[in-house]
Amino acid sequence: MISLGILDRSSTVPLHEQLAHGLRAAILAGRVGGGEAVPSTRALAADLGVARGTVVAAYEILAGEGYLLSRPGGATVVAEVVARSPSPRVPVDTGAAEEPPLVDLRPGRPGTTGLADAAWRSAWRRAAAADPDADVSDTAGAQGLRTEIARYLGRARGLDVSASEVIVTAGTSDAMLLALLSLSPRGDRTRLRVGIENPGYPRVRRILRRLGVEAVPVPVRLGAGLDLDAVERQRDLDAFIVTPHHHYPLGSRLDAEARARLLAWADREDVVVIEDDYDSEFPHGRAPLPPLHMIDPARVVLIGSLSKTLTPALRLGWVVATGEVGERMRAARGDLDLPVSLVQQHALAMYLAEGSLARHTARRRREYRHRRRLLLEAFSGASGIELAATDRGLHAVALLPGRGEDAERAVVADLAERGIRVAPLASYVVEGGATSLPAGIVFGYAEPATVVLVEAIDAMLAVLRAHAVAGGPAGLTSDGNRA
Repeated sequence: MISLGILDRSSTVPLHEQLAHGLRAAILAGRVGGGEAVPSTRALAADLGVARGTVVAAYEILAGEGYLLSRPGGATVVAEVVARSPSPRVPVDTGAAEEPPLVDLRPGRPGTTGLADAAWRSAWRRAAAADPDADVSDTAGAQGLRTEIARYLGRARGLDVSASEVIVTAGTSDAMLLALLSLSPRGDRTRLRVGIENPGYPRVRRILRRLGVEAVPVPVRLGAGLDLDAVERQRDLDAFIVTPHHHYPLGSRLDAEARARLLAWADREDVVVIEDDYDSEFPHGRAPLPPLHMIDPARVVLIGSLSKTLTPALRLGWVVATGEVGERMRAARGDLDLPVSLVQQHALAMYLAEGSLARHTARRRREYRHRRRLLLEAFSGASGIELAATDRGLHAVALLPGRGEDAERAVVADLAERGIRVAPLASYVVEGGATSLPAGIVFGYAEPATVVLVEAIDAMLAVLRAHAVAGGPAGLTSDGNRA
């Protein structure tokens, strides 16, 4: 029996999270070593006097964090991890400077450890074993996958949509490209004019620039969100791209009143709203607001993906569009052809239909809530540093009020020297666009193992504290993308 500490049944912290904390501490303290089997869920539940589901949930958290490994047909064992206080090593002079291990904390990377479980492997094995389709019969996507996406949106987002309104895309960027290619400039103009959030998703700006579209930046205020007064001053826009559920990167969301105001303006000005339903899967205890598409389906194009629930490496997303806009988008998709393999679509259709995505997402929610709590605890009381954008999603923004871009560049460079990659907040700002943002960095907390994340946060805090009161030398910047 591993010593796990005392489970406090009067605590507000759920028992499975207390158990995961105790097991994690035992592993990091070296009381249980790599390769050693942990008790079965039934045995440990009986020893502790808790439900077996409590132990299962704790093991799932630790497996997702990389502390435990589940062997098919065998016992669950402890992974080979480095304890927080390792024994000192005698340095060996190799004649070359030792590079620190790279920890990539740039946002947009969910955890993928444990994703390829039995359900995942089964879906892909069955999809690959079937004879392939002779050709693509519908460029909007496989009927089975579009049906399952429509059902998923009904369960997860409360939308009543049909498979005929869903178009399969190769992720968010492809969806944005498809939406923009389906629009036409109004009046005598030859170029589209599209409103975008400032700061906002950098790839949107690059797509607009590549297509020759005029981007019209609209301010997003720290702590206040999208500047609706500035929105309502806009005239002669063809479309407006918005992230109402969780602004990227500042983390604000549009409440019910703001959503109604935005859609009323779009109706008056006859503007198509392109809604990026970013981070709606991980609300961290706050009830998600319904999509704008639910309120005005004829005017709002909804974009979603599996990037955060599964991985952006899948390049699988969707568009939900109705009416005239939907017809134009399906025509554009037909011209461009279907960019996602049908084998992949069949595999994911089975994965969704069997409830595997829902179960995986529930596991990830528990894991990410734990990581978020570690992050909030680490930054609590950090003088001169503010933490933002943590109410939803998988990233955070660390701010240095009163400091400017020189300090921001120095922080990014100092972290890079320590092997930690983050994104500078300035990289999300439209070039030449005025903002009142302080220095800051944007970083994700979902992808690395928890032990690696905690150590990276410690190093990050040390660097931020040093620059909170004194600037450092200018350094290199990093890419501000999210996948």
